[in-house]
Amino acid sequence: MKKGTALLLAVMLMLAALAGCAGNEGSNGNGGNEGKPGAASGEQAGESTKEPAAAEKPKEPITIQAANLFPNLDPNNPVMQEIGNRAGVKFDLVTVTGDRNQKFDLWLASGDYPKDTLILKPDYISKYKEAGAIIPLEELIEEHGKNIKEKYGEYFDLLKDENGHIYSLYVPNIATEPAPQIQAPFAIRYDVLEAAGYPEVKTLDQLFDVLKAFYDKNPTIDGKAMIPFSGFNTSGSGGENLGGPSFNIAGLTNHGRFYIDDSDQARLIYVSDAMKQYYQFLNRLYNAGMLDKEFFTLNMDGLTKKITEGRVLAGYFPDWYVQPEVEKTMRAAGDTDLMYAYFPLMQDESIRDRSFVSLRTRSNWNWAISDKSEHPEEVIKLLDYMFSDEAQILINWGVEGRHYEVADGKRRVTDSYKQQLKDNPDALWSEHASIFYGTSMYFAHGTKLADGDYATPLTKDSIKEGYDERTNEVLAQYGKQVWSDFLPELEYIPAILSQLGEVEDVRAEMKRVEQIWLKESANMIFAGTSDEFDRLWTNYVQKIDKAGAVKLEDAYTELWRKNTKK
Repeated sequence: MKKGTALLLAVMLMLAALAGCAGNEGSNGNGGNEGKPGAASGEQAGESTKEPAAAEKPKEPITIQAANLFPNLDPNNPVMQEIGNRAGVKFDLVTVTGDRNQKFDLWLASGDYPKDTLILKPDYISKYKEAGAIIPLEELIEEHGKNIKEKYGEYFDLLKDENGHIYSLYVPNIATEPAPQIQAPFAIRYDVLEAAGYPEVKTLDQLFDVLKAFYDKNPTIDGKAMIPFSGFNTSGSGGENLGGPSFNIAGLTNHGRFYIDDSDQARLIYVSDAMKQYYQFLNRLYNAGMLDKEFFTLNMDGLTKKITEGRVLAGYFPDWYVQPEVEKTMRAAGDTDLMYAYFPLMQDESIRDRSFVSLRTRSNWNWAISDKSEHPEEVIKLLDYMFSDEAQILINWGVEGRHYEVADGKRRVTDSYKQQLKDNPDALWSEHASIFYGTSMYFAHGTKLADGDYATPLTKDSIKEGYDERTNEVLAQYGKQVWSDFLPELEYIPAILSQLGEVEDVRAEMKRVEQIWLKESANMIFAGTSDEFDRLWTNYVQKIDKAGAVKLEDAYTELWRKNTKK
């Protein structure tokens, strides 16, 4: 799975590398008054601008002391000013520097945390809740949370804690299509596909045949051995090459160490038929001399070097690695024919791809109201405003006329702002970022607002503008516009087991199982014959069973059912 920082990285890439961004604009531009809190001034809220009566004094903006996770943020940048103007507030920012977890622990221990809003990960929301440092929000939402209730609709109860209270806020996931930057994880080089007549590779067997045909004719490049299939690991264990693809090829939703079967039981992926099938594929590659000899030890830098040398024909490459690390380098070098197409691959064509799943909530850095707040009603109005379409346009697109413009009914980032970001990526902080940046207040890419427009500038159009001519030629062979077009429709699931926490009572069993998995995997994949593979697999499964597989599956089934109420 992706690292916990993957969402923040995606937002930074979207805002700081806007090579060409576009969308649609309807009636709800930044100038509309949909979702505005009552504290906004008359002119900003689209109300009458007539002079107030002589005895009437303008309402002073409320000062909200808010946590801020980003030391580089300019609190007076145009977007921050607009948020304050429209919400009728001023911000007194308490900026987190250094180790965030350490800071949050110190805040809680000393009681010296921001007076109004806190931005905390879910585990710290629980700590602050237990300490009484944050307040329940449901009554405030009932009175002042029109946008919150509207966006969540029938899923409003997802905000509630086990005790029925709501302690933090995060936007729902209301996307209806894949985020356009997402790619399937199996990568195959353009020239390999061209030599094969551009087949739409759908299974592992088809991939093997396509690679072998090309490799037989092209065993070397520039005097170095060609590598038909490779991968990398970031932890040093080699596990990244094994777990994810095992879920993918079987059409299983990736729950970390487990998948959920048809009877709602948690099953270890390590002894699944899916993992066995993927290991058999890797073993077949190995015995054909087509698997990277450094498959279990290669890091990202090492793989990038091999790819940019033109040696790697295919692999299992997550999109968060390929896009920033590989494609940028290869396009700059003009090696576009050696770039990759991205397909979802299955054990066989009868399996339904379930690789594009999501939760109904986008909970990572959640917003809470401190028990010290002297005006929680005004704070909830601000947070409710962030659930409005107007606020989403503001924090994602920026200020109309400065950061984006509307042409032919579509929003697009201005050429001047694109150039400004290109010349100085730090302009993000002085122009566009806000205290909500990188937190749970952003709708997902692929989300359309009420006006039919996209919530973020990361759209198919913006992705296509960043493609080179060769990539567009390859996509046209398959009748696609972007690589996300190969993905299935979005499917919502009630939870992801790996995000529900660990079961302490079986921690020792889990450690033993994972140690066996990591120790035995290379032996099986590097087995000399299929008979040897089968013998090693049988012994491996027996070791996993003895290490406590059943106890683990029972414990995590209970955790799953408890959290999904089944």
